Amino acid sequence: ILHLLYSRYFTRVLNDFGLVKYKEPFTRLLTQGMVCKETVSCPKHGFLLPEEVEGNGADRHCKKCGELITPGRVEKMSKSKKNVIDPNILLEKYGADTTRLFCLFAAPPERDLEWSEQGVEGGYRFLNRVWRLAWNWIDSIKDATPFNGSPDLLEGRTRELFKKTHATIYKVTKDIEDRFHFNTAISAIMELVNTIYGIDPVKNDTQDTGVMRFAMESVVLLLSPIVPHFAEELWETLGFETSVLLSSWPSYMEGSLLKDELLIVIQVNGKLRSRFHVDVDADDNTIKELALSDER
Repeated sequence: ILHLLYSRYFTRVLNDFGLVKYKEPFTRLLTQGMVCKETVSCPKHGFLLPEEVEGNGADRHCKKCGELITPGRVEKMSKSKKNVIDPNILLEKYGADTTRLFCLFAAPPERDLEWSEQGVEGGYRFLNRVWRLAWNWIDSIKDATPFNGSPDLLEGRTRELFKKTHATIYKVTKDIEDRFHFNTAISAIMELVNTIYGIDPVKNDTQDTGVMRFAMESVVLLLSPIVPHFAEELWETLGFETSVLLSSWPSYMEGSLLKDELLIVIQVNGKLRSRFHVDVDADDNTIKELALSDER
């Protein structure tokens, strides 16, 4: 709290001296949740640090005396209750970017974040997936020109990837700018990566490699505020000589946000009977025919 008061005080002083034109240092204040973790204690030694515990699950013991530990509540991390994580251990094992990724992905900023080693592992695996994806395609897309034409020029899965990339840029931009919800922004990037993995474009086709190049560049740019060191390495791998942090944020094409198909869900007396896709311009009669033709 004090640093907020200090910042307002110094801004007012600078304004009184005519050094700045504004009186308030912030236009918007985001109150963040706390980082929380389970507390554990020993009957003899009280609260224990994570490295003072051995074993897993219900079979956890105090390293000092061998007594079974008593799990406590999940509470705000504090030195007094020793439910803290040494950041140096995380940095050495996973790196700074994985740690940042987990902290931003685990919860929306206004809610408390429960620390999870499995969650950190998940973030590490995701970054490795992105790295493998880039290296699998680097020979084919390094010299390709990103496709920026109309989606009407594309077909099949390549068209799907192009539209998915624009939809992801739109969602990530809105989630970060309007709501500071990095968790849903990261989730959208993960979905895009899954889509890229499901695509098998022709590696010697100019259009296909152009779409893949556009998708990969977008993934790296969207990840750059979240995992800057990782993004910097991939950006250089893609052939860029300037920093990714000096690059423009990707823009989305309004026309590419329109869906080609709609999912129709049929329920009878509250029970799910059928699900199918129809073209976005399908009329009522077409939808009825498809629904009635399903024997379920």
